[in-house]
Amino acid sequence: DDGEYYVELNVNYPPEDAPGFLQRRCYVGITTPGGYECIGRFERSPRGTWQAAIDAPYDPVSQSDSRSLGQHRSRLDAIAALWSARREAFCRHRE
Repeated sequence: DDGEYYVELNVNYPPEDAPGFLQRRCYVGITTPGGYECIGRFERSPRGTWQAAIDAPYDPVSQSDSRSLGQHRSRLDAIAALWSARREAFCRHRE
């Protein structure tokens, strides 16, 4: 947590193996009632590695609105990649 961005585990999974989200604090509004927006995520892939991605503007060619940050051996490595790219994520709720 650096005051603007923070990482949050998905509470629907056991903490030791939970996927999670990169959150960015923003104003409280209709689409952001909690005062934050999700701008990235990490999760275990079917192969057992951990993948991370940040939000990006929609690309009609790839039909994607995220950018992969790669496959990682551990959850901590995926979180570190996500944290390093936090300022590159596409944010919808700038003040």
